[in-house]
Amino acid sequence: MKRIYSWFYLLLPVTHVQVDDELYLLNESEIRAVQKRERIAIWLSAFIGAMGVILLYVPYYLVPHWFPQTTVNLLGKTFSIPMVFLIYSVVLVVIELGLLAFLNIWCAHEIAVATGFLNYENKRHGDKKNLLMDVSMEKKNKSILKYGIDPLLGLNRHVIILWNLLFIFKATLTNFLFRFFIQRLVGRYVVRAIQDFAGIPIFAFWNAYGTRIILREARVIIMGQNLIEVYVNHLRRQPMPGNVEKSLISDTMQFIAVNKRDFHQNHFLLTHNLFELLGIEERKGGWNEENYLDRLKTADHQTREQCVFLIILGLVLDGSISAREKNRIRELHQLGILPYDGEQMQKITREFIQGRGISDVWKKYMNSDPEFQG
Repeated sequence: MKRIYSWFYLLLPVTHVQVDDELYLLNESEIRAVQKRERIAIWLSAFIGAMGVILLYVPYYLVPHWFPQTTVNLLGKTFSIPMVFLIYSVVLVVIELGLLAFLNIWCAHEIAVATGFLNYENKRHGDKKNLLMDVSMEKKNKSILKYGIDPLLGLNRHVIILWNLLFIFKATLTNFLFRFFIQRLVGRYVVRAIQDFAGIPIFAFWNAYGTRIILREARVIIMGQNLIEVYVNHLRRQPMPGNVEKSLISDTMQFIAVNKRDFHQNHFLLTHNLFELLGIEERKGGWNEENYLDRLKTADHQTREQCVFLIILGLVLDGSISAREKNRIRELHQLGILPYDGEQMQKITREFIQGRGISDVWKKYMNSDPEFQG
């Protein structure tokens, strides 16, 4: 399927959209273009989810003879299994997942074009194509581990696997609970068809929600990649840091990772660029957060400012500030490390997602660089 998806991506035209030269800022025309494509994709996704339920149960009730029961003998007992119906269900699910994948690729491609991330010249570049395909397929980039940065450090891996499984089957579980609620509410008088078709709004909602999450992630990653490029160009004009500064920068990236608890593409790109550009070696050994914060507070002004900027950038780059992160931000703010509290960081992140830039942060930390504009 990967080849088919790649072929579909290459067939998509690069339409003309009025873009400006600001890599990580969106003008009003770009914002309208992105929002229009996102709305189309979300409604189409909901329609696909609803049609999946309709196409599953309408034939089942209108032409039941198409779905005979299959008798199976197992351990001396006879069971009747709706084998044809099960196969038909699997086929519909495969088709639905394929359509959603094409839809996500299309919209991620359109967002990339609308923001200026993708154009005629670079569309076929392997890194651009692979990035957008990974975003569309919700594929995590775990390459950050090769630098010794582990977002899941200290977590129970079995709990993580269980949680991911529950998240994958969220729509089915919600449908089951909803049907159970209906059955309890009207008891034995309920018509089974009502229970079956009750899944229409549920699957439509989860499809729309899933597509919205993917498209939001596509926008965050695309703008984040450009923002990182601007920051890295700034670093290239600065003196090479010493070993003490490199160690603190390395610890800062681990600090960001354990607070985000996610293998995010933007965090990998930022880590990759920092480690490669500054010649930082792979992290080895344990991790002591209290020791890191003590070293950060006592570092020289320039190194501390750089690491604090990296923390702010790392918090913003995945486009979300969780309740847990807001508590951590409050602690850092009270310690005098971060100049912003949780609400201010959430506002900065929201402006970044909307394409408005992060001007306050640039002015505070990069105002001396004429090439930085917020």
